[in-house]
Amino acid sequence: MRSLVPMSIFFHRLLRHPFLLYSLTLLLVSGCDSNNQPESARSQSSPVVVSIKPIAMIAREIVGDGTQIVQLVGSGDPHHYAPKVTDRAAIEHAQVVVWMGPAMEAVLARQMTQVPKDRQLELLSAGGYEYEGGDSADPHLWLRPRNAAVMAAHIATRMAELNPGLAESYRQRARDFSRAMANLQKVQDRALWAYRDVPIVTTHQAYGHFFGPAGVAVESLGTAASHQHGARTMLEKGAAVNTGGGVRGCLFGEVPANARDRQTAEHLGLDYQPLDPLGIDLPAQSTYMQLMEKLLADARLCLSRVPDSPGSQKD
Repeated sequence: MRSLVPMSIFFHRLLRHPFLLYSLTLLLVSGCDSNNQPESARSQSSPVVVSIKPIAMIAREIVGDGTQIVQLVGSGDPHHYAPKVTDRAAIEHAQVVVWMGPAMEAVLARQMTQVPKDRQLELLSAGGYEYEGGDSADPHLWLRPRNAAVMAAHIATRMAELNPGLAESYRQRARDFSRAMANLQKVQDRALWAYRDVPIVTTHQAYGHFFGPAGVAVESLGTAASHQHGARTMLEKGAAVNTGGGVRGCLFGEVPANARDRQTAEHLGLDYQPLDPLGIDLPAQSTYMQLMEKLLADARLCLSRVPDSPGSQKD
């Protein structure tokens, strides 16, 4: 007959496997919750898991200080993000997982097939968004404040379903956020409208959602992730932006600043400025308002350096 493993050896082995220790902890906590708390209380005490930082910013506006927000993707590329062991455990124990959808988090999509539909919120498929001036196939919809308000409304609706006792609180926060976003959109559009005649080239189609509502047209060289700037494309863009007396414009890439984008801008006769659509360089608890204010300020760093040209209406 086999002897039992001594308790000291058991714990020594357990400490060598952090995931087993983490899982055991969650199991014990869950057991205590199930014994001492009603279902509604357990739901409220579980975290809301989100995929990317902009969603975390919007979700915090809705859920309030009493609910923990767990963000999966830190400074990495959400298009290629794959959940870690601890991420999968967080997803499993979340009251809801909020993500954009397969077009934004393709690898995460495989994990989400194992999450019940009532415990996840796929924002892209929720609908109700504006696309004018932007690419309807591009998933970076939060770059338009009015779309951020739509996302907040979707989050509020799902949270109200999960926690009926807090439903009105969620809805009120969503209404307040929507009013703030309507004002922010006006401020942003008014500031960018002045540069509608400035040639703007981007490395990412996402920026159409940022500039488009103000009537500012952008020409995209492709995605920032691929950086496939062919010589023919660069020459064509260079000819376009330098027509009419050598008018200069801006090339907007993504953070961090890099030599390839800088060289592309120089080749095209453009000034260069990286933008931060994911808020990677912002502090962890930054707000959505701060994200958009930083984007606008960084965009104007370049736009304000462009000399006035015939037909320009800059203030």
